[in-house]
Amino acid sequence: MISYTTSADNPVLGFHISGKLTAKDYEDVLMPAIDKRVKSQGKVRVLIKWDHDFKGWEAKAMLDDARLGFAHWNDFEKVALVGAPKWLDFFSRLFDAISKGEVKAFDEDDYDEALAWAGA
Repeated sequence: MISYTTSADNPVLGFHISGKLTAKDYEDVLMPAIDKRVKSQGKVRVLIKWDHDFKGWEAKAMLDDARLGFAHWNDFEKVALVGAPKWLDFFSRLFDAISKGEVKAFDEDDYDEALAWAGA
């Protein structure tokens, strides 16, 4: 499940991820929010906070995640990852190295620090 953690007027799109991510989560929440922000501002700053009960992605959700990343490859200005599973470290470092945006991982208790970094 994906839910918002920031208001619509916040310069950072904040999301909370829990359970198993579905294609519906991407198609109804994440993709439209990012598409809308990129259309209105040209770039997007994102904060994603993982819950302890995160169980991974459905196959279709994994494809949506890849499609979203490729569609907006150069549109991500900053991506803050809060409490992300350790196995995502490799992918976040890879994205940070080859994209124009910055990616930074934060411990699960550092939400406010991550939000400040993403908004700066």
